[in-house]
Amino acid sequence: MKQKIKMRPDQRKGYFMVLIAGCLWGTNGFFVSILGDLGVQSSTVAFLRLAVAAILLALIMLVMGGKKLFKIDKYGLLACLALGIFSQALFNYSYNEAIDHIGVAMACILAYTSPIFVCIMSRLFFKEKIGPVKIIALAVNIIGCILTVTGGNFTSIKFSVYGAGAAVLAGFLFALMTIISTTTTSYHPLTILFYSFVFGAVTLGVIARPWNAIVQAASLPLLLAVLGYCLIATVGAYFIYLRGLSKKLETSKVPVVTSVETVVATCIGIFVFSEAIGLVKLIGIGLVLASIVIMNMARPK
Repeated sequence: MKQKIKMRPDQRKGYFMVLIAGCLWGTNGFFVSILGDLGVQSSTVAFLRLAVAAILLALIMLVMGGKKLFKIDKYGLLACLALGIFSQALFNYSYNEAIDHIGVAMACILAYTSPIFVCIMSRLFFKEKIGPVKIIALAVNIIGCILTVTGGNFTSIKFSVYGAGAAVLAGFLFALMTIISTTTTSYHPLTILFYSFVFGAVTLGVIARPWNAIVQAASLPLLLAVLGYCLIATVGAYFIYLRGLSKKLETSKVPVVTSVETVVATCIGIFVFSEAIGLVKLIGIGLVLASIVIMNMARPK
């Protein structure tokens, strides 16, 4: 008789931490909406998010550990370069391109291919088992996210090959962040975040060239909104996320747990922006939460 493998307490803590990170990422739409109302374009928002977060991290690192937290070897720097360019800058750019060409709903639907990419890469690189429980959890999760985002209304969905490709690419790049981040758990999370944000900000600066837009939109409300965005949905979320990954989690389970982001974002839309709530959205929320429970029923590796 096979002995049942139980999840370790530190793993439970890790999954709880990535759940909290997902909740914090759920505030993205709230801050982006505020910044949009202040006249800031999405590409400029993405640049400000990374650049200001890097500055805040530098100050935090100096206070916490001085110069030693800035030390990193060649492998760590290469990982940060990949995270910054691909999973920060190009992810934001491709996702914004998708929204511009096929709309928010379709972009979200196609970007939710991310958990599928994570499962495939986890199998290829980490030899994780992808059993029937995980497959069921993935299917329930993707359906739940789609229903939560669209509310069952597919009439306004647009399509173009370029936009669809950009959305799927965004899903892949977000999955890549999870895979690469899993290999950086031996480094301090603040160090990884700082360098990846710096590389991401530099890349977006070259692509978007947001300097004039920043000068034109500069104001105290803009500064406060950017600081809130960076502290809550950027530095705070990513730090907790990386700390969670350091608990030796199954990478293939992580994106399903962090998908609680869609539930939080929907709740903010309902209670803060007075968006309509319907039965389909409630079913979607229920499916997302159910998928997290189902995924954690899968036997630990």
